[in-house]
Amino acid sequence: MAKILIAASPGPRQLVERMLAGHELYGAESMEQAQQSLCEGSYDLIICTLLFDESKMFDLLRHAKSLPEWQPVPFVCARVKSHLQWSSIALKAVEFTCQALGAAAFLDIDNYPTDTVREMGKAIERFLACN
Repeated sequence: MAKILIAASPGPRQLVERMLAGHELYGAESMEQAQQSLCEGSYDLIICTLLFDESKMFDLLRHAKSLPEWQPVPFVCARVKSHLQWSSIALKAVEFTCQALGAAAFLDIDNYPTDTVREMGKAIERFLACN
Protein backbone atom coordinates (compact mmCIF):
# COMPACT_ATOMS: atom_id res chain seq x y z
CA MET A 1 0.00 0.00 0.00
CA ALA A 2 1.48 3.30 -1.13
CA LYS A 3 0.99 6.75 0.33
CA ILE A 4 -0.25 9.04 -2.45
CA LEU A 5 -0.95 12.77 -2.57
CA ILE A 6 -3.73 13.67 -5.00
CA ALA A 7 -3.80 17.35 -5.96
CA ALA A 8 -7.21 17.86 -7.56
CA SER A 9 -10.60 19.45 -7.11
CA PRO A 10 -13.25 17.20 -5.51
CA GLY A 11 -14.76 15.70 -8.70
CA PRO A 12 -11.49 14.67 -10.36
CA ARG A 13 -10.06 13.61 -6.98
CA GLN A 14 -12.93 11.16 -6.48
CA LEU A 15 -12.20 9.59 -9.86
CA VAL A 16 -8.49 9.25 -9.06
CA GLU A 17 -9.39 7.80 -5.64
CA ARG A 18 -11.43 5.10 -7.39
CA MET A 19 -8.45 4.37 -9.64
CA LEU A 20 -6.15 3.98 -6.66
CA ALA A 21 -8.45 2.25 -4.15
CA GLY A 22 -6.47 0.27 -1.63
CA HIS A 23 -3.74 2.88 -1.17
CA GLU A 24 -3.36 5.49 1.54
CA LEU A 25 -4.72 8.57 -0.24
CA TYR A 26 -4.41 12.22 0.76
CA GLY A 27 -6.09 15.08 -1.05
CA ALA A 28 -5.18 18.70 -1.64
CA GLU A 29 -7.65 21.06 -3.34
CA SER A 30 -5.44 24.15 -3.44
CA MET A 31 -1.83 25.02 -4.06
CA GLU A 32 -1.51 26.07 -0.44
CA GLN A 33 -2.85 22.71 0.79
CA ALA A 34 -0.55 20.80 -1.56
CA GLN A 35 2.53 22.74 -0.48
CA GLN A 36 1.58 22.21 3.16
CA SER A 37 1.15 18.47 2.54
CA LEU A 38 4.62 18.31 0.98
CA CYS A 39 6.09 20.08 4.02
CA GLU A 40 4.35 17.84 6.54
CA GLY A 41 4.37 14.38 4.97
CA SER A 42 6.17 11.88 2.86
CA TYR A 43 4.55 10.27 -0.17
CA ASP A 44 5.40 7.49 -2.58
CA LEU A 45 3.67 9.26 -5.46
CA ILE A 46 2.18 12.65 -6.25
CA ILE A 47 -0.60 12.86 -8.81
CA CYS A 48 -1.91 16.20 -9.97
CA THR A 49 -4.76 16.86 -12.36
CA LEU A 50 -4.47 19.27 -15.26
CA LEU A 51 -6.92 21.86 -13.94
CA PHE A 52 -5.82 21.66 -10.28
CA ASP A 53 -6.50 24.91 -8.42
CA GLU A 54 -7.27 27.00 -11.51
CA SER A 55 -4.59 25.35 -13.69
CA LYS A 56 -1.69 25.34 -11.23
CA MET A 57 -0.50 21.83 -12.11
CA PHE A 58 2.76 23.15 -13.60
CA ASP A 59 3.31 25.39 -10.57
CA LEU A 60 2.96 22.45 -8.18
CA LEU A 61 5.19 20.27 -10.35
CA ARG A 62 7.86 22.98 -10.48
CA HIS A 63 7.62 23.47 -6.71
CA ALA A 64 7.86 19.75 -5.91
CA LYS A 65 10.81 19.17 -8.21
CA SER A 66 12.65 22.19 -6.80
CA LEU A 67 12.83 20.49 -3.40
CA PRO A 68 15.63 17.89 -3.16
CA GLU A 69 13.59 15.50 -1.00
CA TRP A 70 10.81 15.36 -3.62
CA GLN A 71 12.94 15.01 -6.73
CA PRO A 72 13.05 11.17 -6.62
CA VAL A 73 9.30 10.85 -5.94
CA PRO A 74 7.28 10.21 -9.12
CA PHE A 75 5.00 13.10 -10.01
CA VAL A 76 2.26 12.07 -12.42
CA CYS A 77 0.26 14.75 -14.21
CA ALA A 78 -3.15 13.67 -15.43
CA ARG A 79 -6.12 14.85 -17.44
CA VAL A 80 -9.06 13.02 -15.91
CA LYS A 81 -11.97 14.90 -17.46
CA SER A 82 -12.43 14.75 -21.18
CA HIS A 83 -15.48 16.99 -21.40
CA LEU A 84 -13.28 19.96 -22.26
CA GLN A 85 -12.07 19.95 -25.84
CA TRP A 86 -8.32 20.16 -26.17
CA SER A 87 -6.54 19.99 -29.48
CA SER A 88 -3.99 17.25 -29.94
CA ILE A 89 -1.32 19.96 -30.30
CA ALA A 90 -2.28 21.50 -26.96
CA LEU A 91 -2.17 18.10 -25.25
CA LYS A 92 1.25 17.37 -26.77
CA ALA A 93 2.45 20.74 -25.46
CA VAL A 94 1.17 19.85 -21.98
CA GLU A 95 2.89 16.45 -22.15
CA PHE A 96 6.17 18.03 -23.29
CA THR A 97 6.03 20.66 -20.55
CA CYS A 98 5.35 18.02 -17.90
CA GLN A 99 8.38 16.04 -19.01
CA ALA A 100 10.56 19.15 -19.20
CA LEU A 101 9.63 20.07 -15.63
CA GLY A 102 10.46 16.58 -14.33
CA ALA A 103 7.14 14.73 -14.25
CA ALA A 104 7.20 10.95 -14.55
CA ALA A 105 4.37 11.18 -17.08
CA PHE A 106 1.33 12.98 -18.37
CA LEU A 107 -1.63 10.61 -18.56
CA ASP A 108 -4.71 11.53 -20.59
CA ILE A 109 -8.03 9.89 -19.78
CA ASP A 110 -8.86 9.74 -23.48
CA ASN A 111 -6.06 7.19 -23.91
CA TYR A 112 -8.00 4.72 -21.72
CA PRO A 113 -11.40 4.41 -23.43
CA THR A 114 -12.49 0.87 -22.51
CA ASP A 115 -12.42 0.76 -18.71
CA THR A 116 -11.09 4.17 -17.73
CA VAL A 117 -10.83 3.64 -13.98
CA ARG A 118 -9.10 0.27 -14.21
CA GLU A 119 -6.82 1.05 -17.18
CA MET A 120 -5.68 4.48 -16.03
CA GLY A 121 -5.29 3.14 -12.48
CA LYS A 122 -2.95 0.43 -13.79
CA ALA A 123 -0.92 3.04 -15.66
CA ILE A 124 -0.51 5.04 -12.45
CA GLU A 125 0.36 1.89 -10.48
CA ARG A 126 3.32 1.26 -12.82
CA PHE A 127 5.03 4.34 -11.42
CA LEU A 128 4.71 2.93 -7.93
CA ALA A 129 6.21 -0.37 -9.03
CA CYS A 130 9.24 1.39 -10.53
CA ASN A 131 9.91 3.40 -7.42
